[in-house]
Amino acid sequence: MKNRIEERITKVVENAEILDKRAYLTVDAEGIIKRKNMNFTIPAMVFCESHEIFNMTLESECNKVEREKEKKIERLSNTSIEKLKENFVKLVIKGEIEFSKRYGKELALRDKEEFLKTLFNLSLMDNPLSMKSLMALSMREILNTVGWIDEVGYLVISYFTKQRYDLYLLENAQEKDTVEEIQESSLALVAYKKVLESYDYKNIRKYRGVLSAASIKNNEKEYSRVEDEILKSIKL
Repeated sequence: MKNRIEERITKVVENAEILDKRAYLTVDAEGIIKRKNMNFTIPAMVFCESHEIFNMTLESECNKVEREKEKKIERLSNTSIEKLKENFVKLVIKGEIEFSKRYGKELALRDKEEFLKTLFNLSLMDNPLSMKSLMALSMREILNTVGWIDEVGYLVISYFTKQRYDLYLLENAQEKDTVEEIQESSLALVAYKKVLESYDYKNIRKYRGVLSAASIKNNEKEYSRVEDEILKSIKL
């Protein structure tokens, strides 16, 4: 995995400005909702063994219409670790990309493990079908392999902020003492479970309830080639 991340990171960085999306959900005056799917480029870079599938995914996800001009992410060197964590969580949930990327970068550079645990915790708050857990798992491998890179960190945090949170399952989840069986054929649920088992979380019993509720409501779907290969990889 280390080698393929190192081989592919340059391509992702070169195309970062056209890999982001301006929004993942839009609503018009008639109440028509349109949702955009997750950009699988970063998970494909990390988890896809096939170079063909990675290159195909990168090419298909690049969209010049969605171009977002990226700026250097400034540091926040005078802020404490606890304040970085607190503000990062608040800003991501609110969908504030401009400030959340600064707090996220500073936290990652000062304490990588705290950043990852915070990012993982944020992914567990959302509906598992958001696939934020998959993005969090990808970011862990990237940080452990090549460290923090502004363009990649921006794309990950952008997804967390722009893919708006659905907190219904978390608010209504019944606390569970154990993790119940899930559909191993579900990429979203497998990724969520892996994140859930990565750390000890204060709210872990609630997160187990979220996973249980999502498992009941989950509908089987036919996966694309990239999703299928990612699922096989993270199940290993």
